[in-house]
Amino acid sequence: MDLFPPSPGGGEAVAHGYKGKGSLIHLLIEKNGQPLAATTTAANGDERVEVEKLLDKTIELSKNDLTKKMIVLEADRGYDCAWLRQVLLIRGIFPLIPYRKMSSRIVPSIKEVIEIFQIERMRWKVERAFAWIKRRCRRLLMRWERKEKIWAGFVTLGVIYMWVRNLVG
Repeated sequence: MDLFPPSPGGGEAVAHGYKGKGSLIHLLIEKNGQPLAATTTAANGDERVEVEKLLDKTIELSKNDLTKKMIVLEADRGYDCAWLRQVLLIRGIFPLIPYRKMSSRIVPSIKEVIEIFQIERMRWKVERAFAWIKRRCRRLLMRWERKEKIWAGFVTLGVIYMWVRNLVG
């Protein structure tokens, strides 16, 4: 759910993370791979906190309608934590997040969860969305802006461009 553009110039919201010095772009995408919301943080920021911010940016779906299917949020192991799973379930979203390997707990594998709930994995669509952004918005490959608002504006313009291109053709 995040893309790492390196930032050689520094600036606001730039820090050293495990991938180097830079920023992270966090995306929430829909089932066809189009981005719904985007946020930016420093490279050492907590990715799990950004999930709530991304969900707050999207339209609230009604939880009372039982005829609709449950929304599935798929993420990688970096998003595994109990409080995030509880927040998603309270919002009516099923967390399809693999558990981290810890010797002290016994948890089901992601394959077992998929078989029980009959869910199709679509993590590749997230990676494809990042590839589209890298290819279509070359300005987002490297962060040269020192101000955080300008950087976030370029990320928002990239999301808008992807939607306009999808709608117009």
